[in-house]
Amino acid sequence: MEGFPIIHLRGQLGSLGNTVIQRLLREKVEIVLSTDDFEEANEKFSVDLEFSQSRIVSSEDCKIDSGHRIVLFGFQGYFSDHDDVELGIEVDGAEVILITPSVGIDIDTSEIDSHIIVHDMIPHRSEMPWNNQFLDDIMDSLIDGSEVLEKKRNSRFLVAELDVADAVSRLLISNNPIPSLIDISGRRGWSDMQIYQELKILYNRTIAGQTGEFSAENLTSPSTPNIELLHKDEVVAESRPRLEVLHKALTDSGFEGWRPTIPIRTALMYFLIGKLK
Repeated sequence: MEGFPIIHLRGQLGSLGNTVIQRLLREKVEIVLSTDDFEEANEKFSVDLEFSQSRIVSSEDCKIDSGHRIVLFGFQGYFSDHDDVELGIEVDGAEVILITPSVGIDIDTSEIDSHIIVHDMIPHRSEMPWNNQFLDDIMDSLIDGSEVLEKKRNSRFLVAELDVADAVSRLLISNNPIPSLIDISGRRGWSDMQIYQELKILYNRTIAGQTGEFSAENLTSPSTPNIELLHKDEVVAESRPRLEVLHKALTDSGFEGWRPTIPIRTALMYFLIGKLK
């Protein structure tokens, strides 16, 4: 696939990494995975691969070289048995990108080219380190019937996994170098109570649909989301991650910029389905 971007994906891919792969398969790229991830991805995306101009290859068949991008997801599992260099760090012209959730710990980024930090993502599956602990706690509360909300923050800038994957894949296929530090989050703030109430409605309706036992509350709850935007004065100053770098990197690469398109309700439904499987 001469002339196509070559992108190595390593580490704790989780559902985010798999959604990035799915997005990249819409482009013209060569996706390089470690042996275990390669076998799983070929099975998972067999239909996509039939119609894609991209391909998925094993790290055994494609070594890290100049001009490649090496994307490290999460905090571990970066190395492949077939690596003969340290993930591109010693290869001139290879670009190393680290993608982690915002976890409030110091990360040594001295040997990478770019660090992408994901805040408040609503994942499809609750797998470490990409799970959203706040949403997990709400689900645990709803499932065991305690329905207790422990408020921890004034606002959360929720963002759908699909939107995060779109942004990451567009950065990876860009001809421009990825900025050294990029934050990704939603653009608007939501209160803990608003998020709790919306997830509770979705959960109760889902359970009612499975059992056929609809209560008056299930039938009369508003069909539109109970979540409302926080007024700008209600959002703590400087609490939102800085999105200017992400927006500019996307526009400089020929895209519209950072414009999340997945409604919060839809993202929460994906999350709920993943939790109940």
